[in-house]
Amino acid sequence: MSLPREVLPGRVHMLSRRCTQRQFLLRPDKVTNETFLYCLAEAANRYDVRVVLPVAMSNHHHTVVYDGEGRVIEFMEHFHKMLAKAQNAHRGRGENLWSSEPPSLVQLVGVDDLLDKLVY
Repeated sequence: MSLPREVLPGRVHMLSRRCTQRQFLLRPDKVTNETFLYCLAEAANRYDVRVVLPVAMSNHHHTVVYDGEGRVIEFMEHFHKMLAKAQNAHRGRGENLWSSEPPSLVQLVGVDDLLDKLVY
């Protein structure tokens, strides 16, 4: 079982997740790019999370969000589930899209933390 996370409203987080076996399952193409943005926007709208900076790489993503309502965990679960289903359909796959490692969720406390992640 995973460790509990302190989730409070009004926090900024950086969310990161890798594809299974570090495969290039998010490699950019028109469908993947549009699907990533659609799933991200739909989940953000559903859970009232504000996307600050999304970055999709070929085998992982980093997304900085502002969580005004304390629902970042629900947002993360929904976003990853919908993106995995869509990408698996697009790639003709039926297995896990995401690594078995848990996603990384780091709270960005100050402006310096946010700028550090934006520049990374």
